[in-house]
Amino acid sequence: MINFVKTYYTIIFAILTIAMIFYQYHFIRKFKSSYKQDGLYAIGTIKKIDDYGRGTGFNFIYTFIVNGKKFTSVCDIGDLSFSTAQKEVDKKCLIIYLNNDVHNNRLYPSIPLNDSLNNDIKIRKWIESNSKVKSKIDPVPSPGYFLQNYF
Repeated sequence: MINFVKTYYTIIFAILTIAMIFYQYHFIRKFKSSYKQDGLYAIGTIKKIDDYGRGTGFNFIYTFIVNGKKFTSVCDIGDLSFSTAQKEVDKKCLIIYLNNDVHNNRLYPSIPLNDSLNNDIKIRKWIESNSKVKSKIDPVPSPGYFLQNYF
């Protein structure tokens, strides 16, 4: 077994890398294709900004509560500059997560929420009555890597 791994480690590594890329693509596509039917709303709080790569990109680290359980997740800051994104820390924003997979979620930092919208039904009614907010939901933000949201 060890000789097999030593001989074919580059092939094994390539297969694992391709599998991770495929799963990331599936993770993103699943959200985009089903968030309108299976999406639920929550209030998220941006906790901090983390860099990735060689300081070339940044993610929001945020938390939200579903059924009394606290989740921490990651989402790309998008086209915001780092200094603008820093101003978003401690801000409460819209979270959309899939009903059958709470880890597949997105943060919408351009849609601030207040504490009075404390459940899915209230947020849904508020969105339905506000056309500007509806138009901000359709361009789905980029997630962090799927592994970041699960672990």
